[in-house]
This record gives sequence, structure tokens and C-alpha cells, in this order.
Amino acid sequence: MALRLEGVSIAAGEALLGLPLVTGNVDTVATVLSGLTARDEDGVLSLEARDAAPAMEDGYGDDAQAREWVTNRATRGTIEVEYSVPAEATLPPRGPAPPYSFLQDGGGVSAAGHVFLLMPPGDTQYRTTIDWDLSEATPDSRAVSSLGEGRVEAGDAMTANTIRSGFYMAGDIETWPEDVPSGGFFGAVQGTPPFDAAELLSWSGDLYEQYAEFFGQEDIPPYGVFLRHNPVNAGGGVGLHRSFVTTFDEDSTPEGLKSTLAHEMFHTFQPRLDEPGGLASSWFTEGLAVFYQSRLPLRFGQVAPEDFLEDLNSHAARYYTSAMAEAPNSEIPARFWADTRIRTLPYDRGMLYFVTVDHAVRTASEGQRSLDDLMLEMLRRQQSGETLTPNDWEEVLRAELGESAVEDFRYFIDGAKPVPASDAFGPCFTRTTETLRRYELGFDPAVLAEPVRIVRGLDPDSNAARAGVQDGDEIVRPVPQDSIQGQQDAELTLLLRRNGEEFSVTYLPRGETVEAYQWDRVESVPASACGL
Repeated sequence: MALRLEGVSIAAGEALLGLPLVTGNVDTVATVLSGLTARDEDGVLSLEARDAAPAMEDGYGDDAQAREWVTNRATRGTIEVEYSVPAEATLPPRGPAPPYSFLQDGGGVSAAGHVFLLMPPGDTQYRTTIDWDLSEATPDSRAVSSLGEGRVEAGDAMTANTIRSGFYMAGDIETWPEDVPSGGFFGAVQGTPPFDAAELLSWSGDLYEQYAEFFGQEDIPPYGVFLRHNPVNAGGGVGLHRSFVTTFDEDSTPEGLKSTLAHEMFHTFQPRLDEPGGLASSWFTEGLAVFYQSRLPLRFGQVAPEDFLEDLNSHAARYYTSAMAEAPNSEIPARFWADTRIRTLPYDRGMLYFVTVDHAVRTASEGQRSLDDLMLEMLRRQQSGETLTPNDWEEVLRAELGESAVEDFRYFIDGAKPVPASDAFGPCFTRTTETLRRYELGFDPAVLAEPVRIVRGLDPDSNAARAGVQDGDEIVRPVPQDSIQGQQDAELTLLLRRNGEEFSVTYLPRGETVEAYQWDRVESVPASACGL
């Protein structure tokens, strides 16, 4: 890696460079990078590493600790930095996490900037150029970042955190279209998916253009979708700066990835609450994205009603069977990575809450208005420079539906279950009740989010215990949980280590039965009438 920093002045004893130690539950290369050197117009800069607990304004996001490199003297003029990082994951995965880490696969390499880009602390904005040296790569190698292919100059000034929020992929990779455009949608693929990646990316590009029209954007900025292999939690992904990363395995299908792509591309356009930031406001960010991830493709004719119904019922089953369904929103930030049932709450409960708001607005306005109008009003406020908070949402609710809607919102934040009306999803779908089983891991769920996963808190009456899991077993590989909560028949396979021997245990992670809401297709209504 080589960085060239111009217009940066660092005093003696201050941090020249920094990188979080862990970001999004993923270890960065801060502890394993090598060959770090820095020089300016006066020569070599001596750097000393230190670990610090940074503030938000230091530019590390909400990560708890960072490694910084302090300069022995004041810098002068242009600063040039070089260092090397391993081109593959060098630290064991901690558990559920976004696909940030280095992956060397299929003749290519990829990673999010979060895990490897050293930058000066702070929120300074930089005119940014990204360039690649492929002189020692295999013939026909290519390089793509969130800003486009090859050498790219960012159109807007970027902070260090924004630069890190890009994704980077190089080597033997494929793109769609073949010639990556300077603006609009593009895709890049590392490895060999078990489906037609070009067809999936073409569908995604069409939807992205529909989103841009829906949000009134005429000049569409660059937006990239990156596909790469993940044998542990395929189908998941993460939204980054003007890009989204999703993953596949040998069983992945394009249908299974479409809702994920629709969800994450929506994030690019939607409003976000500024205060409180992060996971505390994920009910708003993720709830809206789940609401629209199937609603808009159905409206645009890009998915069938049956696909919409499958997505809806998966989220509804996951939520209404959850033992944590009524946990207050205040518990989400601290327990997000430790318990999959908490982690999915902003998505499922948030979506169902917004469905109730949408139905109330449509009913009160006799179909003339919808959640679209409230969401776009929040976006208008944000684009005008306002700092969005829950108070803004309450103001919008109060103006549209009155004080009772504000009270309902506060109950929702405190954990109240949203229950949409039978026809809240339109004339094609009607609510029903089914007997389903709760998701039950069988032991302390925090175990799966730890670097060394040692089973504890085993319930002796659980299916895990009946299958042979014991307290003290080490779970060798991370396992996905988020999606299988909504799949009643999905089994969980654990690779365990006990007394030095490894073996697999498979069981159905389900417990007691409960009544849960689902929706059925009204067959007498044609598909053409389904899109709200």
C-alpha cells in the first residue's frame, strides 16, 4: 500500500495514521501489517504505535479502540507512506460480521477499506484519487473500487472514514457491464458463482435506475455491487460508500440475493437519523429498507407477488416467533452482535411498524398518500441540512396522523409488537395465523460472537443437548443464524472440537410452539393489482 498525503500537517507527538483494531466485529490488519514507513520533505518520519480509545470525531466511526502511529516530529509538505498487508484473512473470524476482511479467491483479492486503509485521524476532507499498480499481477488483471475501475478521482471531497467505507477488488475478476461506466450502476465479481452473475447484475442495474427515478435523481452517481464467495453466511452483505458487497456459496440462487440487493441499494438513497447514530437508530434505517426492498420491486414489476410473499413471511415468522420480539430498542446497540434475535429486531420489527404507518396514512388519505410521502419529507429535511432525530419523525407523524400516531411510535420504541392489518400489504395478501416454533440455539448465543467459541449455558432440554452438544465444546467454525430464524425447517450444523477431536453435530434449533402472523395470497386478485 502507498499513500500520498498533501496539505496535511501533523505536530510532533500527534497521530499521523490510525486504524481501528476491530470494526464491525472484524479484526483489521492493524496488528499484522508490516514494513510501515513514512517520509516527508525533510526525510524519514519515525513512527511509534499506540492504542487509543478514540472519540467519534476522530474518524473511526463507533469502533471502541484504534491503533495509531505517532510521529516524532512535525511534518512538512507532502507525506508518503508505505506498508504491506496480508492478502488473505490472517486472524480467526469472531462470528457474525459483514464481509469486510481480505479474501483471496479465484485469482482475485478483495476487502473493505475499513480493515486495511491507514489514514490520519479526524474528519478532514480530502480530494481523493485511487490508483492501482498491476504491473506484477497476472495478465488481464483488473482493479475496481467503489468509485469505479482503475484510476479514479472522487467527484466529492471525502473524509478518512468515507475513504475507508469503500470496497476494493482486483485480479482475475469480471465486471458488468464489461466496460465499467464512469457514472451509474456497475458490478464486479470475484470467483465463480453457481448462477448467471451478469443476469443478476443486469436486474440490479435496472432496479437501481428505478430507485433513482423514484427519488428524483437525474445525475446518477457511481454505484457498485461486489459479489464474492462466503461459505459461512452466504447471501448476507453490507452497504458501503456508493456500493454494496454481497456473498454467495455453492447453493446460492439469484432469487435469494435479489431482496438483499434491493435492500442495500435502497440504503444509498434513503434518509437516516443523525442522532442518535448507529445501531440506536437502526429501527429507522433498516426498517425502511426492509419495507421497501420488496415493495418497490413489486411496484416496478421486477418481482412476482409470490416472491414478495415469501420475503414478507420470512421476516414475519422470524419476528413473531422470537423470544426477544418485545425487547426495547434501547437494548439493540449493546446486544446487536451478541444475540441474533436482537440483531434482527431493527429489520423485522422496524418493517412491520412502517407497514402499520403506511396503512394508516393510506386509510386516512383515502389512498392519496402513503409512507412514501413521510419518508420523502424526512429526506427533504436531511438534504436541506437539518440534523435528523426521532423528534423529526414525530413531527412528521403528528402532522400526518395526529398525536395518537406519536404515542404508538413511542410504544414501538419501548418494544410493543406492531401488528399490521390483514390488508396492509394490499389486495393480493391477507393475514392469517399459523402455529410455528421459536428459534432456540440451545446455549448462550453470545458464544457465537466470540473469537474462541466455547459452549456455555447449555439448556439440557434443548435440541442442541439432545444432539450431543456439551458445555465446554469449542465451535470451530462460525455459523450463520440470522436467516434461518425465519425458516422453520432449517437445521444448524456445528463443527465441534472436544478433547482434541473434531466432529459435526446437526440439529433443528427450535423450541416451544407459538401463534404467529403470516400472510396468504388472495388468488382471485390478479398480479397486476398487487403493487402498492
